[in-house]
Amino acid sequence: QRPQVPSHPSPYLPLGGWRELPLFGSGRKYHHNCMRFPTATRLVEQIEAAIPLAMAGHGEICFSALEPGTYLRPHCGLTNWRLTCHLGLLIPPSGCELRVASEMRTWHEGRCLIFDDSFEHEASNSSSLLRVVLRINFWHPNLDHNDREGLLRMSNTIQR
Repeated sequence: QRPQVPSHPSPYLPLGGWRELPLFGSGRKYHHNCMRFPTATRLVEQIEAAIPLAMAGHGEICFSALEPGTYLRPHCGLTNWRLTCHLGLLIPPSGCELRVASEMRTWHEGRCLIFDDSFEHEASNSSSLLRVVLRINFWHPNLDHNDREGLLRMSNTIQR
């Protein structure tokens, strides 16, 4: 049974629908969603660069769906502390594109597409089919443990 998920409220969405079903993010684990998707949950819990970032409120792990005819306007992440992985789950054979900076990319089922979301990016699904990825934000691999801890302390100070 397909989960009923409201469309993502976003100023980046002039056309179509963008839906997300979070597993981790905003500093919490979404237990109900994790119970519905136990295999995905077990897999992402093994990504040690992703879970702490999501639990600190600086990343997400979620299913992300672009409905047919959807266009997401160009936007940027706030920092380059993290990278974003899109694992292709349901990918139409054509009509789905992601532009990161000046590079055009396409998703493929069962393959990861990794990018730095601090670069301007936009996405579209001009096909007649749903596009679904598992989106995972994780710490940038060039940051060591001390860098990560320092960034979190700085961020927590600023947010107060």
